[in-house]
Amino acid sequence: MLAAAMAGVLLAGCASVGPDYHAPLQPPVQLQGLADPAFSTATSLVSWWSQFDDPVLAQLVHGALADNLDLRIALARVRMARAVFSEQRLEQAPHVTAIGSQDRRKQPDPARGGERSFSESYQLGFDAGWELDLFGRQRRAAEAARAELGAERDNLADVQVTIAAEVARNYFELRGTQKRIAVARQTLANLHDTQRLTETRRELGAGSELDVQSSRAQLKAIEAGIPLLEVAEVQARHRLAVLLGQRPGALDELLQPRQVPAFARALPLGDTTGLLRQRADVRVAERRLAAATARVGVATADLFPRIRLDGFLGFLGGDADGLVNGGNKAWSLTPSISWAAFDFGSVRARLRASKAQADGAAAEYEKAVLLALEDTENALARCAREQSRLAIVAEQAQAARRAESLAQVRYREGSEDFLALLDAQRSQLAADDALAAAEASVNVSVVAVYKALGGWGQRGPEETVASVR
Repeated sequence: MLAAAMAGVLLAGCASVGPDYHAPLQPPVQLQGLADPAFSTATSLVSWWSQFDDPVLAQLVHGALADNLDLRIALARVRMARAVFSEQRLEQAPHVTAIGSQDRRKQPDPARGGERSFSESYQLGFDAGWELDLFGRQRRAAEAARAELGAERDNLADVQVTIAAEVARNYFELRGTQKRIAVARQTLANLHDTQRLTETRRELGAGSELDVQSSRAQLKAIEAGIPLLEVAEVQARHRLAVLLGQRPGALDELLQPRQVPAFARALPLGDTTGLLRQRADVRVAERRLAAATARVGVATADLFPRIRLDGFLGFLGGDADGLVNGGNKAWSLTPSISWAAFDFGSVRARLRASKAQADGAAAEYEKAVLLALEDTENALARCAREQSRLAIVAEQAQAARRAESLAQVRYREGSEDFLALLDAQRSQLAADDALAAAEASVNVSVVAVYKALGGWGQRGPEETVASVR
């Protein structure tokens, strides 16, 4: 009879109530934007930022992946989730604690007519408690904790992708701003020459005061724009320093102006059919769904009884000196059962809430999938169009330079008035400025593509990866 009862308990203990989780199936992704010749299916084993062949960028990205504070926060959350999972898994095992106590009291004794009596007792041994997980409440809770740990790990990977992309984006915007400043200063130097020329022609009677003042106005307009560009440059340097976990200004020497060409070849993207597996944010949403599904099982288990065994093994006595003698050996075993038989309304309300949470997590996952596809298609479209635009802007800048050179010669020869030269100089400045901005935009759009692909080929620092395994 006892063997049959134990077999029944073991068989019941193999069951976990609530839904079993199955990860949503997603077909291979077919991206429309890949048809553009700006992209190729070539792949590489190096991280995506290496495609730019820029040692400063590589140094900045590796520094950020090692010291960024958002990464430290995400890593701390992974460690916390791991600790929660370990604790929840241990809840399935018996809990044994050592206990030692002394009880001394003086109180009225009803058996002796209310006379106050003194008593003393000692206890030494082990307390044990174990909730028999017959319906899988603890197992489902551990399953949810495991899924949350997976979500935090994937969130760490997502933060790594975001930080690397933010560093690269700010870096290329900084280089674009620095080039725009250089263009403005070079134009300013040319305008100073023009200013002196107009003054000389006025003194010789070949020019007018209108030419002099128009040239001066153009010169001051460019001077007024340079401080705004310098503010943008300073802000970008400070942003990069903070992304690397350093104080603003710490990278000023490293970030001195240097030429950074635009990415001018087909982007190698490799196999993109597994995009949804590459995107860490989609994996986070999937793990959150798994955790929410497991919590439905936890809430479902509350509909069934809980059986618990508590016990004690040790010594009990009234004298500390002889406490551990054989005569003071003691043990106890206390089985108990609890059941929310008259509180099913609250239990079912919690169950409905957990099911609603799981439905919401399923919708969040579907939303994450759609946003990932949208993000990637938009990034591909922008990158292709930015490269096409760059070619047009480069031709515009070349034509504007030729026009300015011709206008300069004709004005010096006296065959063209100053307004034509002024207009040509304005066009050249606008074209050169647009070219510098377009080159930076191309590089930023390339970064956006690799970010949308989930950090294509990205690898974080070894110490960070090892610490979350």
